Amino acid sequence: MNPNDHSLQLFVEHVTHIDCGVLDAEAGLRGATWLVDATLTGRRGEDGMLFDFGPAKRLLKAEIDALVDHRLLVPARVPGATIDGYRIDFTTRSGDRYRYVGPASATTVFDTAAIEPRALARWLEERVGPKLPANVEALKIDLRAESISDAAYDYTHGLAAHDGNCQRLAHGHRCRLAVTIDGVARADIAQAWAKAWQGVFIGHRADLTTPADAERLGFGYRAPQGEFALDIAAARCVLLEGPPTVENIADHIASELAARHPGHLVAVRAYEGVGKGAIATRSHAARP
Repeated sequence: MNPNDHSLQLFVEHVTHIDCGVLDAEAGLRGATWLVDATLTGRRGEDGMLFDFGPAKRLLKAEIDALVDHRLLVPARVPGATIDGYRIDFTTRSGDRYRYVGPASATTVFDTAAIEPRALARWLEERVGPKLPANVEALKIDLRAESISDAAYDYTHGLAAHDGNCQRLAHGHRCRLAVTIDGVARADIAQAWAKAWQGVFIGHRADLTTPADAERLGFGYRAPQGEFALDIAAARCVLLEGPPTVENIADHIASELAARHPGHLVAVRAYEGVGKGAIATRSHAARP
């Protein structure tokens, strides 16, 4: 009996992670980050391998990233969703309204009423599975949120000057946040900030197409991949003086907290998705 005839499984944990924006009928525009685990079922070749890890990881990552990473994921079956070419109008059940314009490369539209990890994983399996070698009989994908016990928040943004996919307006992230005051961890401050920033859109003032004090804000820019625009309630936005990079986000938080704690050294460790981010340190002179 040929031992290679027996079916077996190969697993790859955290083969990639998906950073994306999500439109939701309840929560509106949110940022999300999901880690991707993959399990391949099949039979070994003459080399004794089902699929070499190196090529397997490269193929899986490339295919998954191309389909959903740094995109806005849109559920088309929501009653408040209208999709007309490159324009998306979306109204939540509570009446929160969004209008988005962007190239096809920046969005993925689903024939569903919600973007849920399990259903998204099955959708990816159907599209990525056929790309695998013939001896791979089945692909199972699992999406999981990073386990975060301390402060975390999610946000969306877009970087007009970025030459990669970060230029795509309204892609997002779920992130850790840590704060120290004079070297002492302050989980309470980080938690309060994260709670206030859940689901915010972080925009650059230079990208505004409306007055900054309007009840609804418009953002727009031309980037290498095309024209982008977003109309959103001002209450859902944070405005920065510079591009909403993680460096500028960390510095903004540190500056705001330093103003609230004069005479103390504030350090902020802000993540952008999983395993990467920026540290900013600020201090303001104590009041006389």
